[in-house]
Amino acid sequence: MLHSYRAAGALLAVLALLNSTGAQAQTPQFTSYAQFNDTLVARFNRGDFKGIEAFGSEALKKLEPAGSMAALLGKQQAKTGRIVSSRGLPGRNTQREFAWQGERQNLRVRLVSSAPGVIDDYFISDFLAQPNARATPLATDNRRRTPLDQAVDRAATLYMQHPDAAGLSIGVYWQGQSYFYNYGEVTKGSGRLPTPATYYDLGSVAKTFVTTLLAQAVVDKKVQLTDDIRKYLPGQYPNLEFEGQPVRLVDLATHTSGLPSTARQYSKEKKARLDKEYADLGVRIAHYNRYTADSLLQDMHAFQLSTKPGVVYRYQNLDVLILQLVLERVYQQPYEQLITQYVQSRFGMKDTKRVLSAPELPRFATGYDETLRAQTHANYTGYWGGATMNSTPADLLTYVRANLAEKEPAVKLAHQPAWGTRIGLGWMLDTDPDGQRRIFHNGHSIGFNTRCVLYPGQQTGIVVLVNEAISQDRVTEMEEYLKQQLAQLPAPGSKPAKAVGRR
Repeated sequence: MLHSYRAAGALLAVLALLNSTGAQAQTPQFTSYAQFNDTLVARFNRGDFKGIEAFGSEALKKLEPAGSMAALLGKQQAKTGRIVSSRGLPGRNTQREFAWQGERQNLRVRLVSSAPGVIDDYFISDFLAQPNARATPLATDNRRRTPLDQAVDRAATLYMQHPDAAGLSIGVYWQGQSYFYNYGEVTKGSGRLPTPATYYDLGSVAKTFVTTLLAQAVVDKKVQLTDDIRKYLPGQYPNLEFEGQPVRLVDLATHTSGLPSTARQYSKEKKARLDKEYADLGVRIAHYNRYTADSLLQDMHAFQLSTKPGVVYRYQNLDVLILQLVLERVYQQPYEQLITQYVQSRFGMKDTKRVLSAPELPRFATGYDETLRAQTHANYTGYWGGATMNSTPADLLTYVRANLAEKEPAVKLAHQPAWGTRIGLGWMLDTDPDGQRRIFHNGHSIGFNTRCVLYPGQQTGIVVLVNEAISQDRVTEMEEYLKQQLAQLPAPGSKPAKAVGRR
């Protein structure tokens, strides 16, 4: 892992801490960020990782355990070697970026900082030109003719230089038009380029479909967000409350339920045995599919809440699976049938579904897990793991357009803050490094990473889908880099370039 990685919402947490504490952790010791960066490089080269971590603010100390940064930097230096030179990259608001050229690898170092000498958060990635980048030309349908084509190509080329990268699909909704670009291969060695109709596993982006359907149930007056979830469960669940506060539907949709992260807790020995069995994806899916809605309902009798619902944010999968179960009971339909009909009738998405038919399977990209093992598609219908969905770049960008338009009342409701100011119904709400409002969700599954982002102020949307699991952070870095490139292109209202890349 080449990035400082924390669970979804970590940056939201640090921003909340900064707002509450003022982030004045220590007196600045430097007159400029360039001077501060020089000190960080010097300490990195002599192995003084604890000295670098000492610049962390109180907000950062609350965000991650002591020693985490030092450990990450130590592992990074083993891959990078000494930093032989560094330079500043364009900074934005409270974020400063630097390119570090190492003996064996180059790094992009991003600091969230209130003043030189203070680190409120940090991100370290390899999303930078590398000395060991693949030398063979990339297969792509990008003609590289328009400024947009070239902006996409700069971002995609940086991403695809990684030797383990497989395929990449990018969808951009910009200045009222949809554009699609594809790179690499749907299966390594096949020579087949992805297309806008290639199926990918969306990972946790699927959560936004569940929560948008919840918003629809509110619009249909079938539920209220503040409803006790036990209203929709069979039997008695006195355990699903804490200090008199029940778990509500809104708590499930905002990851603030206080519920455990998994439905069953296994012994260390059994977990090791299951992990070994699950190395075979077919075996794993078969086990997962045997865990049904009834299995989950039975296990819920033993759940113990760790916190009062609605108080503590903890991103996890179980909340949304329970919400999915509730929606099945509310609408009296299997979720697969319910969600497929909903996205097709409301948004015109014909290629978004949990279960693929035999004729559709050849369009599914082969995923590559962290060990580079190929993962073929297996239909998942169970209640273990997390919400799942298959879709195509074309369908996902259609979803983005509908979310930007907010013509559907349920879509608009899902974008409203539901916990604090930065968590909606399933969606993450924040601002990008340029201060523009952003609504987004990332997705990771076995062999796939996805990013789906809306910029309402610019009526711009970006989707990124890859069929490997190198790092979700690399996908995020690429999307943010592309958005920065788009900001430098001709503004809406000026004469647009010829849309060669539009499909």
